Amino acid sequence: MKKLIISICTALLILSAPLTAFEWGGVLKDDTGITTPDFKAITFKQSNALSLWFKAPLGDSKFKLTGEGLYKYNFTANKDAKEFVNIVDLTLFKLDGKINAGSGLLTINAGRFSVADATGAVIAQTSDGFSAVYALDSVKLGLYAGYTGLLNGLNVAMAVAPEKQNKVYNLAYAFAPIGLTVELPSLFLNQNLTLQGYALLDCGANKSSMFYANIALAGPITNSVYYNFASSFGSAKFKNFMNYTGLTIYIFPADEIAINAGIDFGSANQGKLAAYTSASAKSAEVSGKIAPKVGFTYGTDVMCFDLGAKYKIAYDTEKAKYAGAGADVSAGFVYNIFSDLQVGLNVTAVIDTTPAKQNNYTANLNIALAF
Repeated sequence: MKKLIISICTALLILSAPLTAFEWGGVLKDDTGITTPDFKAITFKQSNALSLWFKAPLGDSKFKLTGEGLYKYNFTANKDAKEFVNIVDLTLFKLDGKINAGSGLLTINAGRFSVADATGAVIAQTSDGFSAVYALDSVKLGLYAGYTGLLNGLNVAMAVAPEKQNKVYNLAYAFAPIGLTVELPSLFLNQNLTLQGYALLDCGANKSSMFYANIALAGPITNSVYYNFASSFGSAKFKNFMNYTGLTIYIFPADEIAINAGIDFGSANQGKLAAYTSASAKSAEVSGKIAPKVGFTYGTDVMCFDLGAKYKIAYDTEKAKYAGAGADVSAGFVYNIFSDLQVGLNVTAVIDTTPAKQNNYTANLNIALAF
């Protein structure tokens, strides 16, 4: 503990020296929306947030300290009930830097920052931890170790819900993710190959640790056509096996236009396969489903318009039988009025083709002001 206190004090003294290099800022956000199931009832949603950030180099070293905190509230109201939720969170707090080591470059991150595996299906969120990447011309070697149990579960998306229901700051479910990565950035014809091993050690009440082997391959097919293939094979306590696989093709017919098409698959409880589960919220979206998808994006320096659609063919993860299908359609528009002022509009439709016919429609207006 004594060494920890000395280290903290030393870091604060270093930070106080280069005051001219200290940077800070903030963002005010407004999100107003409605949601309605089959236009039979309307739920009003209002959220406002203030986030503040800073960046401070540590003396003359190649390291810097960055942080971001926020306060926001979510208000929801319909004819039956009203709910008001306050949220306080530290979304970013990390020490990072780069060191020349031998013939390669070592990049280090420590603290609270965003992390994602190569597939995005194992973990894709903020986490407390440490990462190191050693990059050579022909290979990158990576290590990550972290802990999710100190995050605010009210402000982080995870597949497993928090164990308690506290207000303002509710501790997220506790996993200890550990990952090893080998990346070959130019394996052949500018193709990028990534191999990973990940462990999600369950530190919560479920005590169900999970282990994954990931592979991702991406690169150009032509000058304007690219692809991304990713697959994750997992097991819970090595008693069953599960799989997520995704393939997306990207086409760039012009500088301002991007088109994509692909398919996602998440295993269900079928034969020797189990339903795909992990810490990532994406696992809940794909588990027990086959989902073809398409997307279109048009963007300039001041605006962006995107349109997407996904058709989900679902399987009952308990009976391993066809359980119906549905479509998710979304459209979004973002416009930068000034360099510091942005306005956006998002509309989504969830169309349920099962006998339940639980359609749902949402519309959101977003405004963000940076200072």
